[in-house]
Amino acid sequence: MDSLLWVCPQECVAGNISNKGERVLRNGDHAAARSRLGSQFVVGGRVGSRSLFSRHCGCWGSSSSSSSPPGVQIWRTQNGSRQAVSIRAGPQMAHRSRRHTGRHEGPGHSKDDAVQRKMKVFHEGRDGPPLRILPIGGLGEIGMNCMLVGNYDRYIMIDAGLMFPDYDDLGIQKVLPDTGFIRRWRDKIEAVIITHGHEDHIGALPWVVPALDPKTPIYATGFTMQLIKKRLKEFNIPSEGRLRTFSMRSRFNAGPFELEPIRVTHSIPDCCGLVMRCADGIIFHTGDWKIDESPVDGNVFDRTALEQLQKEGVTLMMSDSTNVLSPGRTKSEADVAEAMMRKIMAAKGRRVITTQFASNVHRLGCLNAAAEVSGRKLVFIGLSLRTYLEAAWRDGQAPFDPSILVKAEDMDAYAPKDLLVVTTGSQAEPRAALNLASLGTSRLLKLQKEDVVLYSAKMIPGNETRVVKMMNRIAELGPTITMGRGDNLHTSGHAYRGELEEVLRLVKPQHFLPVHGEFAFLKEHELLGKASGIRHTAVIKNGEMLGVAPLRNGRVLSSGFSLLGREKMKLMYNDGDRAFGTATDLCLQERMKIALEGIVIASVEVMRGDESPLSKDEDEEELQEEQDEADEYGLQARVRITTRCLWTDNGKLLEALQKAADLALVSCPKGARLSMVERHLGAVLRKVVQKYSNRRPEVIVIATDSSEAVGVNKRTPQRHQTPRDIWSGFSIDSKVGSIEGPAPRDEVRPAVETIPSSVESASPSVVREIPAVDPIEDGVQFVTAPAVEAISAVKNVAVKAISAVESVVSNDDEEASMTGKNQEEAPSSPKRRQKWRLDETHKLIEVRSVMTTQLRKDGSKKKPTWKDVAVTLAGLGFNRSPEQCSSMWSSLVKKYEAVVEERKAGALKEWTYFETMKAALSKQGKSKSSKSPVAASTR
Repeated sequence: MDSLLWVCPQECVAGNISNKGERVLRNGDHAAARSRLGSQFVVGGRVGSRSLFSRHCGCWGSSSSSSSPPGVQIWRTQNGSRQAVSIRAGPQMAHRSRRHTGRHEGPGHSKDDAVQRKMKVFHEGRDGPPLRILPIGGLGEIGMNCMLVGNYDRYIMIDAGLMFPDYDDLGIQKVLPDTGFIRRWRDKIEAVIITHGHEDHIGALPWVVPALDPKTPIYATGFTMQLIKKRLKEFNIPSEGRLRTFSMRSRFNAGPFELEPIRVTHSIPDCCGLVMRCADGIIFHTGDWKIDESPVDGNVFDRTALEQLQKEGVTLMMSDSTNVLSPGRTKSEADVAEAMMRKIMAAKGRRVITTQFASNVHRLGCLNAAAEVSGRKLVFIGLSLRTYLEAAWRDGQAPFDPSILVKAEDMDAYAPKDLLVVTTGSQAEPRAALNLASLGTSRLLKLQKEDVVLYSAKMIPGNETRVVKMMNRIAELGPTITMGRGDNLHTSGHAYRGELEEVLRLVKPQHFLPVHGEFAFLKEHELLGKASGIRHTAVIKNGEMLGVAPLRNGRVLSSGFSLLGREKMKLMYNDGDRAFGTATDLCLQERMKIALEGIVIASVEVMRGDESPLSKDEDEEELQEEQDEADEYGLQARVRITTRCLWTDNGKLLEALQKAADLALVSCPKGARLSMVERHLGAVLRKVVQKYSNRRPEVIVIATDSSEAVGVNKRTPQRHQTPRDIWSGFSIDSKVGSIEGPAPRDEVRPAVETIPSSVESASPSVVREIPAVDPIEDGVQFVTAPAVEAISAVKNVAVKAISAVESVVSNDDEEASMTGKNQEEAPSSPKRRQKWRLDETHKLIEVRSVMTTQLRKDGSKKKPTWKDVAVTLAGLGFNRSPEQCSSMWSSLVKKYEAVVEERKAGALKEWTYFETMKAALSKQGKSKSSKSPVAASTR
């Protein structure tokens, strides 16, 4: 059987009790007693009633009337098994260590962690509170109102609105609720109820409706339904058979509730609150509202319905919190109409231009009345103005016939003093009519000095800066602007604090939940509810499920709120007509990073040669092996670097990036994978920018393998390029330092777009022999040229060396022509790099030493570049690339240091170049250990 067993866990000192209750639990003699009593009290081997337990157990204390005595374990027994139910610590249990209480310690085991684990899963099923609230949006923010209200696991959705983006949502047009969650819960959502037609209540329907079950009905008033139909039609969403209208105070069934809409006043027609009735209580949702004592359309706030609702007893009330921080009461729309009439009548002989929220159809009716009284024609400029007016006309609620409007294209046919122009753009939207007119780019509206501009709207938080800028531009053009708060040209559609307090006292709900507003607004509204005498109040966030207990015995009593779960709702974004997804899908963080930190793009064209060294000379075999080892590094590539949104310091940053890229490529193995090149170069470029300008830009490196061979072109292997060939096709502009190559034969040189903040040059590790590219086949002839500064520096030396080199190259051409047949017979044989000859190596050491000495005499601390060394060798008849010179010098330095170490050890090792290298390095002021070979090879 199933019963409760009260067990004293202590060595109780009261009376003659000395045994622990646990010992008694194993005693089968008391089975009969347990079977007779629903609750067993076991103390010191005795089973008896609760009074016996209270007399003999010292842990019970004086609170014998307590439902669970302190210091007592409560066990549930079933079929011989025992399960602890609870433990209450009494005065005598304070000395016990924490480990005896059964609570785990450490990360993830605290009480708060347990609450979080419990909250991860929503409470579902018939257990728990029957009334459940789950906001998807609208709590803790302005806009995107969307909420699920349910009875157990059956829900209806109230509103499906959007939110306008913040300043950091770059390129975003709309912020939308989590449609992924709605899709997962589509089987539980049985209806959608729309309270009114503002964008923050219907704007997300084109994305929410496809996520719902195709048979889920959508309910709204007549005017709101006209707006919904137009919106769904724009997005080609079928809606036949699921759109249903309702009237005020007409009850209908939707999902688990019987709904009754009641009229409230707002800044748009047909706004309603919702009364939701079910067997477990009544829920009242106010929607967006205010109390307008004299509305221009005659539809007053329904106080009578709220009074009747108070008599029924409201389990839960949810109310708009937008203006809870504003004291007093809102002005009536009739007061605004009177102020507008005065301003328009006072502007005799001048054109009047007004701007307002397009959805305020009531105010459009006031403007039409003012136009009739002043003898003006009414003109709308802005598509949304006609959209709302025509929707009201189709529903029979329009204040006037839209056909009386003068078309914007026909304004020139009337005198300016006979026109009253209504425009969109109160929030300075980029494409709105008034904003374009302030910029002078509007095709329909040209502002004049005699115009009067009436600003009949409120600056939405976040739009203040651009609205003020727009007004400044209008003021510079000359029109008179009226937009002060004291002019009474606008009133809010949301209740102020005085109205909020009145409705709370009128309805007297048992539970109160503030909705629609920033989190600070919700907390302030909660305090207002408590001050109004409401016992149970709560503030929750989007994604938190709140449970409400039912009424007890028909009396206004309950156990209050209980949190039933939490879901992390994802914001969805739309940056155009088609792009839709999460912040990750639309790369919002990456957009902001690029805007703030900039971006660097590097294109790397890797050129992998297929040459192999010749090292058959026994005297040079060891040196050649060391050279080959050094040749494993020094990746040959062309690099293009461009930046955006970065300060380049007149090109100095680009130069630093180019030099860093060159050095990074030198340290890359020649067989490195493209992905490794991209990662390595990206990290180097990012560090350069961070050090130069303290920015952390987004760096994109795109590495590709070149299809062209390094050095001599594969299609014409028998021909060597001469220095005259290199320079003949290029002209150097000494003023701007640009390089211009020859246009391809029989073609017009294509125009190239100039990118000021970019640099295109070749890595210093690229062989400077220019491939002869066929312009007919490749489209554009290109060459691998050194950086502009390097060309200017070495041009004079190269020109002097042309004559000497041409004679050497001509001999090479003759030899190449003699061996051309053999090469044609074996075209697939690999190309072989020529070994450094003895005289050639001596000349390299000599040139390097002489150039270093000359720089020292000139007072420069720099080292000669390998470009200059290669050009000088070319003038002496040795055709070597800068990379080959650098690699050979690295091998020489390494060999020299090895010989020195061996001689220190006592070995008499001979080396051909020892004395020459010793003299060269001594002139540089370096010892054998002052510089590493790798560092020396990069100079």
